[in-house]
Amino acid sequence: MTRRQLWLAFSFVTTATFMVNVDSSIVNVALPTLSHQFHLSVASLQWVVTMYLLVITAILPIVAKLADVFGRRRIFVIGLMIFSLSSLFCGLSPNFPDLVAARGLQGVGGAIMQANVMSIVTLMFPVEMRGRALGTIGSVVAAGTLMGPILGGLLISWFGWPSIFYVNVPIGILGVAGILRYVPEFPGKPLQRSFDLLGGVLFAAFVVSFLTLFADLSHAAVSYKDGALTIVTALLLYAFIRVESRHPEPLVELSVFKRPLFSAAMGAGLLYWILMLFPAFLMPLYLQEVLHLPVWEIGLLMTPQSIAMLVISPIGGYLSDRYGTVGPAALGIGLFVAADIWFASLGTHASLLSAIGALTLQGIAAGMFSSPNNAEIFNRADKEMTGIVGGLIASERNFGRSLGVTFAALALSLGMQLFSGTRVKSAEMGVLPSHVFVTGFDFAFWIAVCVALLAMMFVFYPRLRRDKGLREVAMIKGE
Repeated sequence: MTRRQLWLAFSFVTTATFMVNVDSSIVNVALPTLSHQFHLSVASLQWVVTMYLLVITAILPIVAKLADVFGRRRIFVIGLMIFSLSSLFCGLSPNFPDLVAARGLQGVGGAIMQANVMSIVTLMFPVEMRGRALGTIGSVVAAGTLMGPILGGLLISWFGWPSIFYVNVPIGILGVAGILRYVPEFPGKPLQRSFDLLGGVLFAAFVVSFLTLFADLSHAAVSYKDGALTIVTALLLYAFIRVESRHPEPLVELSVFKRPLFSAAMGAGLLYWILMLFPAFLMPLYLQEVLHLPVWEIGLLMTPQSIAMLVISPIGGYLSDRYGTVGPAALGIGLFVAADIWFASLGTHASLLSAIGALTLQGIAAGMFSSPNNAEIFNRADKEMTGIVGGLIASERNFGRSLGVTFAALALSLGMQLFSGTRVKSAEMGVLPSHVFVTGFDFAFWIAVCVALLAMMFVFYPRLRRDKGLREVAMIKGE
């Protein structure tokens, strides 16, 4: 392939990536509109986001392995077609259950594309051009995340909420045509051993059971159903670990978690993604229900976080290269604590400047933390396991985002229930008084502060472990 053909093929592949990242952030802006359109409670509304992320998390390991076997371009095109068709179904949904089902189908397409885009780009480009191409993917992801709220606010204001899904259809058709025309076919590799289908099924079942349990807790009081779900979830996790530890070619390589420092870095990363979804889910609702802003303005106000993260991320990476990963990551988590306290203090009469400031500080925190923590994860694994670790980070990202939405909705509902004096868990968002919503909103972000402090413990674990080892050596020498 010529250089021109390479970058043309790259543009069509990353068009799909751009579309997926736009979709991830564009739906958050639509949450207030959807809550009014379908008369939804917080517990129901979360499924617009959770179903999409849940499906991606559940099937990502399976589709990644299928692409190895059947060829990456073929599987990628199938994923793009599914995503585009399901976007049409989302826009045409006459009721909320149909919309949630269509979002689940969208998740299937999103998982297939996420599992393959970086691999396809790596296979297409020669070694001397690969770093530039992979770096450009990061820019495409950032651009999509940044454009989502702005585009969503404008489309909903002009054409209504279905338009945020319809826009994917022509882009998807163009992407399929371009990929089939310019991207080479990469033949699959037959399995040397049996496909770990049981492990994939158990992982998917565990994810669905776990997230359904916490989503159900935001709907009503604890019931026998929740107790049964807890038992089922625990059994599925146990069975999954047993199967993966014995399979000769597991979908998820669990042996890397035997390293405490690697596990600590992964734990901090999971909590980071949970923290990121608290404002992503709750702030659009706050801006509509409390400050009563039009949807196009909500879209604009959600962008400072992405801009701040885009600017600060390279600085976080530079500091981790120069001073080590612990200091910058700890600073990032400290800024998360400050941002979440700021969110919790907004109240019923916050200024737009204060809301923008809290979102900007959250973006600075994310930019400062993400690069050092990812570097720590890779530093604590063997070089030959880089591909496995990359897949684990992708699964962690989607699982953490799913948990973030679920925990944010649960905390919001629980806070309103505990402090409003009325039963509001199943009440429609549009009929809740502002002060009732704010009580739950404040409580949710104090929960986020606790999550951030737990993440801080994971960040400092390597240093604590090292200090303990030095003390033990000193004691031995003293003897």
